[in-house]
Amino acid sequence: MRIPSWLSAVTLAAAVSACEPFPEDPGSVPTEVQWPGEAFYPEGIAAAKDGTLYAGSLGTGAIARVKKGALGAEVFVPGRPAFGVYGLQVDEAHDTLWACTYDDLLLPAQASYLTAYALSTGAQKASHAMPGQVSFCNDVTVDAAGNVYVTDSFGNAVFRLALGGTALETWSADAAYEPSEPGLITLNGIAYDGASRLYVVKSDTGALFAIDIQPDGSASAPVTIPVTPALDTPDGVEWVDSGRLLVVENTAGRASLVTLGEGAGAKEVLANGFVEPTAAALTEDGAWVLESQMGFLFGTPGTPTLPFRAYRIAVPPLLP
Repeated sequence: MRIPSWLSAVTLAAAVSACEPFPEDPGSVPTEVQWPGEAFYPEGIAAAKDGTLYAGSLGTGAIARVKKGALGAEVFVPGRPAFGVYGLQVDEAHDTLWACTYDDLLLPAQASYLTAYALSTGAQKASHAMPGQVSFCNDVTVDAAGNVYVTDSFGNAVFRLALGGTALETWSADAAYEPSEPGLITLNGIAYDGASRLYVVKSDTGALFAIDIQPDGSASAPVTIPVTPALDTPDGVEWVDSGRLLVVENTAGRASLVTLGEGAGAKEVLANGFVEPTAAALTEDGAWVLESQMGFLFGTPGTPTLPFRAYRIAVPPLLP
């Protein structure tokens, strides 16, 4: 998530035209899903193995669910006033939907939380405060062992909740994570490669970091991966497959594929024209890019185009 100073001037029509069906049969799977209400403002999205999609709301604090093949969503976790839901991650092995949540009523120090909901019922299971008085739990991922990692965009660090643990601990902190200017959003999207590495993007500079998970569970020093063309306000990140990341570029309104190799990355734009996209989720049918339109929530003049949506785009197959 990036709190914007201006709203991208692209149009919804451009977003629709950018989203190609996947697979080739356009009638096999919907090319969009819709989120409920006039104030939903989705920010995080996650997918279960069966294709069910979950999105969290900045405007209502709810989490909504769209089952595979459906167009409209149903409320999965009811909202509440002055409550926001950011990054999401499905952990089916532990019947958990992890969410970064934020309670605007906590003053003067506004804390954020890593919150666990039962994937089977939507009931809250646990809530873990982010370390520090001022924090911003932005995005979340889970490794194969069930350890949970979250980015803190104000604390400029990656925190870890060990499987069975009760408190978040600093996992990766580095001078490279500090903001380029005071007050800017830093670490944002985070993705696990399925083996032993995390990838994290930094919104204010466009940097992409690789952080190895050491055999003892600790973090290696972050390695900066130069990307060409450069990433522009990267937000959500998803691991696609061998050496490929899907990166959502917020103010640029793009979803791009980054192919890694020889210590660098090559970027290919897959779709553009989205109005402030924040995240994406991968299913067997393609990538679902979430359009937040959050600028209107934070004071940009005008009104969002309703209903709020996620659009399905094609991801090119991995070449041999």
